[in-house]
Amino acid sequence: MEIETLADKKICILGLGKSGLACVKKLSGLGASLMASESKSPDKIPQGTAEFLKTLEIPLETGGHTDKFLCESDLIVASPGVYLDIEAVEKAREKGIQIISEVELAFSFFTKPVIAVTGTNGKTTTTTLIGEILKNEGYKTVVAGNIGLPLISVDDTDFDYIVAEISSYQLEGIDKFRPRVSLILNLTRDHLERYKGMERYGQAKARIFMNQTKQDFLVFNGEDPLIAPLIKDAVCQKIQFSLKRASEKGAFVNSGYICRLDENYVEAICAVSDLRIKGEHNIENCLAAASACLALKVSKFAIAKTFKEFAGVEHRIETAGQINGVEFINDSKATNPDSTVAALKTLGKDKNIILILGGRDKGGDLEVMCGVIKNTVRSVVLIGEAAERFNNALNKIGFNNINQAGNLEEAVKSSFEMSRPGDKVLLSPACASFDMFDDYEHRGKAFKEAVIKLKHENA
Repeated sequence: MEIETLADKKICILGLGKSGLACVKKLSGLGASLMASESKSPDKIPQGTAEFLKTLEIPLETGGHTDKFLCESDLIVASPGVYLDIEAVEKAREKGIQIISEVELAFSFFTKPVIAVTGTNGKTTTTTLIGEILKNEGYKTVVAGNIGLPLISVDDTDFDYIVAEISSYQLEGIDKFRPRVSLILNLTRDHLERYKGMERYGQAKARIFMNQTKQDFLVFNGEDPLIAPLIKDAVCQKIQFSLKRASEKGAFVNSGYICRLDENYVEAICAVSDLRIKGEHNIENCLAAASACLALKVSKFAIAKTFKEFAGVEHRIETAGQINGVEFINDSKATNPDSTVAALKTLGKDKNIILILGGRDKGGDLEVMCGVIKNTVRSVVLIGEAAERFNNALNKIGFNNINQAGNLEEAVKSSFEMSRPGDKVLLSPACASFDMFDDYEHRGKAFKEAVIKLKHENA
């Protein structure tokens, strides 16, 4: 896509979430002719959004996406939450209308190299780590994408690198998007309500390296058996990271140290015990970040400094406060069972956890998570649309200490009432948040607000 031709096109923005609005702002500044389509009913659209579009005289359809509206455009820019196989989009595609994601649109403006991170779990932590390592090396770096700041909002004029968290949804709509370094961290059962199978989910993730050349790098988890078949035909340079074995170019663990090979000599970068973020999943995140930065010739000193200082990201195993000896932990970013398992394995050594679980079910397998809950959790409080399915799965394995709550605040209060000093109340939902909240960040903030309110009540 050529930037200079955008002003000549009639562009439809599909979805008016954070990235959709960012696209409107970017493209309206270029003088492009815009229109917008939103699935929410008019009363569900924030008043400021509607007024903003009205000010710009942008036609808006609400309450669903129609092919009649979409087919009036020359180009469709789809937000991540919009399924690209719905009837209206399919009919637009049949008419030859190009459909791209916000990530693809953003890439057309960039002049600096992109480091793109995908995978089922660990994306935000790894993306943030890479950004911090590059900053500690002295590079001007921006972190964006599926991590807060939409990629289209980035002006890379004053940056050396763009580090982007990229979801499978965003990768569905790429065409020329080409990272200098791509990362695939892991693949586990997730988003099956959208992909209807792991094969299609994996194929969406694999698009991250489809345009990379021999000059580019692909960092991948050497211990994940689902990744190897996906990357076998990749033409870029492949760099493996591993918890268990040495890697020729990537980082690995050896004798309690994160290491790299330097001309067949094993060189320690940082002791695993020096990492501020705990848990095996975070060791893997550090290995991935180190491997990406080593490919860019970053010094081991910047990597070690970052690992020793980095305290983690918001909403991921984040302490939200203490009340009468009970610790409240916000793990709202755990939107699938595997992520909840990682949190429980990190925290659940004394079976003193009261777990708040549930939300919008994504169709993942619950068997492994339920087994870990049985061994690490004393009580479960269920919320949201998935409550009944989770309740049945836990009952099936003989775990019966289960409570129900009507909302998150009620769940926090109920968890505290059944706790005792030394316990941990853990919000790690294993579900999407959209049944009750705008996103996992909204859910995490609501949890922290409920903890603050409870603390005042028990002062």
